[in-house]
Amino acid sequence: MTYVDDLVTLLPELLLAFLILGIITTDLFLSRPNKWLLTPLAVGGLVLVGAACVAVWDINETVYAGFYRVDDLSVFFKASTVVIGILSVLFAPAYLVVRRIPLGEFHMILLSALLGMFILASSSDLITLFLGLELMTMPSYLLTGLHKTDRYSNEGGLKYFLLGSFASAIVLFGISWLYGITGTTNIAEIAASGLEGRMGGPLLVALGFLVVGSTFKIAAVPFHYWTPDAYQGAPTPITGFLSVGPKLGAFALLVRVFAEALAPIRADWLGIFLVLTVLTMTVGNVVALTQVNVKRMLAYSSIAHTGYIMVGLAAFANATDADGAAQGIESVLFYVLGYAVMNIAAFAVVGMLQRDTRRFGGLNSFAGLGSRSPARAAAMGVLMLSLTGIPPTVGFFAKLYVLLAAVDAGLAWLAVILVLNAAMAAFYYLRVVVYMYMRDPEDDPAPLDTSPFGTVALALSVAGVVILGLFPGAVLSLIEVSAASLF
Repeated sequence: MTYVDDLVTLLPELLLAFLILGIITTDLFLSRPNKWLLTPLAVGGLVLVGAACVAVWDINETVYAGFYRVDDLSVFFKASTVVIGILSVLFAPAYLVVRRIPLGEFHMILLSALLGMFILASSSDLITLFLGLELMTMPSYLLTGLHKTDRYSNEGGLKYFLLGSFASAIVLFGISWLYGITGTTNIAEIAASGLEGRMGGPLLVALGFLVVGSTFKIAAVPFHYWTPDAYQGAPTPITGFLSVGPKLGAFALLVRVFAEALAPIRADWLGIFLVLTVLTMTVGNVVALTQVNVKRMLAYSSIAHTGYIMVGLAAFANATDADGAAQGIESVLFYVLGYAVMNIAAFAVVGMLQRDTRRFGGLNSFAGLGSRSPARAAAMGVLMLSLTGIPPTVGFFAKLYVLLAAVDAGLAWLAVILVLNAAMAAFYYLRVVVYMYMRDPEDDPAPLDTSPFGTVALALSVAGVVILGLFPGAVLSLIEVSAASLF
């Protein structure tokens, strides 16, 4: 390919980079009352980036000396990232303006994290992958601590930064060891380097570093301790982004490293992933049961959903044929997309009930919401049912596809544990619905956020949850093509 052709494959990344520069420049010339214009500008730019993703679909080329690959799998991850970005941009302004958090800084940092997720998705070399990982996580640290006058935000950002930096260093150690063993950082060349049957000390060390560092990024147990404090401390709409955005990027990392580079030795890393999967979904649900703060409850439940998604990776590793392995990856992709849409909206509803800066999102703030704001209560009800896994929402089908992948891969016992955990989660999700419709409002209920941007985003999210649940076929066909890029 020529240099110009290489640039065409980078069209989504280039447009996103120009959008970041445009946001920074526009912010300089807008007066404070007109800062809201940054939101439609960011949304419009992200729509163009999404169109660029469609334009590069089906290219399937490796460019820039093998460091970057634009395949259908990466394009699917990028399109999902765009969806997350649009919803995050729409949900945030009303919450941030009340707390006097600069919108320009928020948009610039958020879009930079999205660019890191783009690079992660297209990495065909471990060096590019690490650069994308850092470009995603460093803005995430800033987003967590963006509310500079809130000590909880500062504390959450500091904890996330310190532990995240350690995890990044551990990932880099794993990459270094893997390079020492194989003599290359190219993902395809690592997969073809003949690692089968070479499980000894050096490879075991490399595998250990990579497992610990990468599972920290998805908040898998026992590497999850940063999650509740970071999520609770961050401004609530930002928490919604943190619960789905970096997680999507981290799963892109897991797919590239474990389902591609280390696929030949998947039998060797399967055992540890099975242990982590069971621990993650179980511990996340058990601790979420004890929470009376809805924001913290959703933080722990996001850990449990990480475990559900990891079931798909375990199914990939345990599959005996290519079809079963592909089904495992497909279930991961569908769950990541469905989870992103429903969870980011759930956090947004919590944020809408926190217009009064003295309120902290306890269960009592949801009491009587069905009578105070029927539309928002209905939206939250749909989201809670979807997170529980009740049909015909996307949450049900996401869990169903993961279950089928596990059963078809010979992991029926893991599917049983997933079902038991989903039943446990029903208690704390449906408890929110009970408070909304079967409890009287507080004596002095908090005012609701009724901003048009948030209302539109909530409507889009609920529509997406229902439509993806009723008509999953179109997305599944795209996912099938995307997963086939690995095989």
